Amino acid sequence: MKSKIIGKKQLLSFSLVVALGLSVYVNWYYTNNFNDATTPESTEYHNLGDAQLVNSNSVTNISDYFTQAKINREKSHDEAIDNLEDIISNNENDKETVTLAKNELMKISEMIKLEVDIENIIKAQLSEDCLVTYNDNSIEVIMPKGTVNESNIVKIKDIVLSKSDVSAEKIVVIELK
Repeated sequence: MKSKIIGKKQLLSFSLVVALGLSVYVNWYYTNNFNDATTPESTEYHNLGDAQLVNSNSVTNISDYFTQAKINREKSHDEAIDNLEDIISNNENDKETVTLAKNELMKISEMIKLEVDIENIIKAQLSEDCLVTYNDNSIEVIMPKGTVNESNIVKIKDIVLSKSDVSAEKIVVIELK
């Protein structure tokens, strides 16, 4: 009987570690993958003075980045929520395991609400799209290129501090390149 309880606790712990690992990976992916969009598509040599097509859709590309990043973040949140709901709905789990899963589910829902609230306030005050990720008591705010300056950093940190319990040292503002 005791080995079943330990097995269930280990299953819950493993599931939570996998969910945490997945969220850390997604965060790493978002913060390190944006450099791929700035690499040139071709290395052809042109004659000096030839007409060249200039990408005038840079705002759209930035908007696409934020849209895709938010979709990916939502997918990872949904996977973690589904895993926890499976643990909660499994009748073989003991009350302690279900309680731990319910608490983790509440934390994730609070984290999602916090991320969205901060994004909405930043967009309202700075008129710029952004991506907010909350990890291990730190918050990262990714902003479009050319929008990060001292004034905006102060505004962003004020917004994050007013909405969360994260200390100012744990707030990171990242500018897309």
